[in-house]
Amino acid sequence: MTRKTLPTAFAAAAVLAILGGPAAAQDNFNTTIQEGQINTNDTFQRGTLNDNATYQEGRDNANRTRQRGDHNWNQTGQFGRYNYNETRQQGFSNRTSLTRGRGRD
Repeated sequence: MTRKTLPTAFAAAAVLAILGGPAAAQDNFNTTIQEGQINTNDTFQRGTLNDNATYQEGRDNANRTRQRGDHNWNQTGQFGRYNYNETRQQGFSNRTSLTRGRGRD
């Protein structure tokens, strides 16, 4: 490469990186496992496909999930004395499930 084409190559690479970044982040996957006395989780996902799984085992468990996209999937398992869960989904296909039980004493 000559001195004149080197800056052009860097500029082209920068443009491709900027344009390619958002396309790679259209699908969001999250898994959270919490096993403390007090567990709090707050997840916000925005993309074409959003998939979230949360497992909480403790005395106090709080989970809030917000998803905005075409396909939203959320699964939460809470096993404790006090459990709070809030799920808000905006999209074409929304699926959510919640499992609760008594934690280890």
